[in-house]
Amino acid sequence: MDRERRLICKATIALGAATLIPACGGSNKMTATCSEASVGVGNASSVPVDTGVNFPTAEAKVGMSIFICHDNDGYFAVDAGCTHLGCDVALKNPTDLKQGFACPCHGATYDANGENPTSPAPAGLTHYLVCGEASGELVVDLSTEVDPKTRFNP
Repeated sequence: MDRERRLICKATIALGAATLIPACGGSNKMTATCSEASVGVGNASSVPVDTGVNFPTAEAKVGMSIFICHDNDGYFAVDAGCTHLGCDVALKNPTDLKQGFACPCHGATYDANGENPTSPAPAGLTHYLVCGEASGELVVDLSTEVDPKTRFNP
């Protein structure tokens, strides 16, 4: 009987851990819910894989716009404001996200994920939570910063 109880306890713990690990960041796929203050940024179908779309918004922390990007892992949003002095960065090539971002003011560059900045930028671009609706509409929660590896995958 003790053996059965231990097996049941082990199975319960394993099942509980398996359900909690994705919620605690064990996965880079995002299934969270955006807040009511989220900004609609268009339909997912308007952002093909390996591209990014600039979306103007006064709510972005540094810049005046954000990029909605789509790579093989899903959708992500980055603040377009360069971390040097806040100039809006641009995609080096709008049809090829893999080439990354560049700041026209002082020459800083970022990789396709908005990370690995070059001088004079001191840090990577800020990433925000992306959520989706049943209609295919993407929304960005500008009040929630997320790890740069986080993706929304409908």
